[in-house]
Amino acid sequence: MTTTQLPELTADAMKVLFKQRCVGLGNEHRNWQIRVHRSLSWLKRAGSFTDEQSEAKFLFLWIALNSLYGRWEPETNAPGLDSQAREAFIRRVCQWNAPLMIQVLQTSRGLVKKILENPYLAAGFWRNPDHPDSKRRATADANYLDKNLRAGDAQLVLNQLLYRLFVFRGQLVHGASSGGSRLNRGAMKYCLMMIELQVPLIIHLTIEHGCAGDWPELCYPPMR
Repeated sequence: MTTTQLPELTADAMKVLFKQRCVGLGNEHRNWQIRVHRSLSWLKRAGSFTDEQSEAKFLFLWIALNSLYGRWEPETNAPGLDSQAREAFIRRVCQWNAPLMIQVLQTSRGLVKKILENPYLAAGFWRNPDHPDSKRRATADANYLDKNLRAGDAQLVLNQLLYRLFVFRGQLVHGASSGGSRLNRGAMKYCLMMIELQVPLIIHLTIEHGCAGDWPELCYPPMR
């Protein structure tokens, strides 16, 4: 049964809930246990940064998310492609409780729209930034936001958002931005607000519903 009641989403509160879920499991559902443990540890670390350390906070929150969706591909014997692993995970998250996810997206509609309207957060824009239609194409998803929210398509909207946060993450991680740059302060503000909103909710849903799921193989499991 799904719910639209937003729970307490602090790292400490979710750690208590997680420990309760783990009672009696032993080594059962180890894949899920390791993912959530890792994710909560990075969420906790992200909370230690100040507002002046926004880039670090954003990246630590992304690691918390990546801890949940990353997967090892047996066919290539290497980590899987980020986009495929992330989208497969988000499909499961939205199946667990789409009404709650839609509620959060609707409540933060203005923030969602600001992110979707920023062409510099769309990978497609950078493939041909001088084309006269590049900005229009890069921001087209914003035009359908209300329609998608009314339709309850949480998976589509969340994937659109995380795709843009992933582009922003790449700009930071790969040195495609200066530290504290004035050029990306707006994007930094809105992306951080969104990831602070979404990652704790996604962790909560994973704790509540993901224990018995069929999780893909872990990347770099603990070795004893």
